[in-house]
Amino acid sequence: MQEQTRTVGAEGHLVATFTPAQGAPGAAPPVVAVLSNSGVIPRGGPHRINVLLAREFAAMGIPSVRFDMSGLGDSQRSDSTRSVTEQWVADTREVMDAAQAQFGCARFVMVGLCSGAIIGHLVALEDPRMRAVLLWDMYAYPTLQSRLRKLAFKIGRAGLLGSAQKAGVMLLRQLRLMPPDDAPAKPKGEMSVSPPKDEFMGRVDRLTNQGVELLFAYCGGQPEWFNHRGQFAAMFAGQPWLPKVSFELLETTDHLITSGPAKRAFIDMTTGWVRERVVPGAGRHS
Repeated sequence: MQEQTRTVGAEGHLVATFTPAQGAPGAAPPVVAVLSNSGVIPRGGPHRINVLLAREFAAMGIPSVRFDMSGLGDSQRSDSTRSVTEQWVADTREVMDAAQAQFGCARFVMVGLCSGAIIGHLVALEDPRMRAVLLWDMYAYPTLQSRLRKLAFKIGRAGLLGSAQKAGVMLLRQLRLMPPDDAPAKPKGEMSVSPPKDEFMGRVDRLTNQGVELLFAYCGGQPEWFNHRGQFAAMFAGQPWLPKVSFELLETTDHLITSGPAKRAFIDMTTGWVRERVVPGAGRHS
């Protein structure tokens, strides 16, 4: 397997690494995998998970491209005046153009890690070539049970005394018997705020109606965000698209997929989903 790293895009500012599929040369692949940044982490992915995935995909007969979006990793900033989100969507589509030319396939699956998941589903809304997206630790909306579990986690972390002290301070501030917290609010990035739930559910409805496969996957290491297996069905209860999407909770895996067992669990989840829902009959790693 010989990988190739080169610059792509109309401005020549994007750095991408192309990994060919193993097997008969010249055979058209069933799909191309797109692997991108997770937050500001370069294209190798957190703890090189994208590199490991690229090799697993190659053994399955699936080529891949991993790349840095504008301003991240080895890629330069674009001269465009687009917003960050719009630019990264455009970056992804330009990389898909290059991968299509290289591998001769116009069907793509994107493994979207955190911010990459946001970009992946937005690309799928614009570009019919994106046929499947893995959404890792993307949007989560609180439910009654998830709020109670979050509260229990916070109490367990701070202890009863610490929790009581914090509650007392909050009450005194609400009653204006204590000055407000003067600490400046943390600036929120463009992609750090979830859209209204109705808006997001509408996006998913459009994607599933277009036949796009979606895997909503969450780690077990963010108890204040997503904290129990039933949360997914509860927060999207009654949606007609719910039976059409896939869901996984990797309870022993952290957000950055740090340990060896976490990597193995993530890879097995991803390749299993691709075999079962994206490319039935794809080859198995020998």
